[in-house]
Amino acid sequence: MTERENGGASRRDFLTSTAKLAAVAGAGLGAAQGAAASVSDASDLADADKSRAEPFWGAHQSGIVTPLQGHTYVAALDLEAKDRDDVIRLFRGWTLAAAQMCAGRPAQLPNADDSYGADSGDALGLPPSRLTVTFGLGASLFTKEGKDRYGLASRRPEAFVDLPKFVGDQLIEARTGGDLSVQACADDPQVAFHAVRELVRLAYGVAQMRWSQSGFNADFGPGKTPRNLMGFKDGTHNPKTS
Repeated sequence: MTERENGGASRRDFLTSTAKLAAVAGAGLGAAQGAAASVSDASDLADADKSRAEPFWGAHQSGIVTPLQGHTYVAALDLEAKDRDDVIRLFRGWTLAAAQMCAGRPAQLPNADDSYGADSGDALGLPPSRLTVTFGLGASLFTKEGKDRYGLASRRPEAFVDLPKFVGDQLIEARTGGDLSVQACADDPQVAFHAVRELVRLAYGVAQMRWSQSGFNADFGPGKTPRNLMGFKDGTHNPKTS
């Protein structure tokens, strides 16, 4: 008997009902962009101008309803900071660095020492490639092991909790969860990798990378629905961003 037949919710039901939350809070760690982009956006891949810069500043985070780029790099991090002010400084530094990189400039923080503040330089000479950087928060940022770590427990949305373990899951602890997530998407894989690399490096002493994953979106041609690596047409019924 399947979980649905037994009266319970299926994984598909659960993920469908929480898709909106994942898009807002980053719980999906990259699923939001794929769920929000329409199939017609795939045609933008063929005509993408790598010299184009996606705006970093605006009413909403970039990378949510941005037309799909060809490559992504995602990382989850665990916070080591004991003090809330350290977390605030991390996000301020990340914001500045991400804005610089999305504009095609090196990530350089004011008064940063050369040990980890200067850009690594591996993306010098490469255009912005429509880079977007999207930050997400894990439920453990607010409360972990029953403790209010940074005085943020009261600000956690009531429905924002860790996903439960589903039937058939074979979860690996080292590649599950995280306090923060960073998703970089670009039409050049090196630009996406460089963005995450710099942000992880700027987090030295405050947060440590827990796991990372690269990905890509194949170009099947204008107006065509991409096929995923399991052989399925993926995204045909995604909502249109307009």
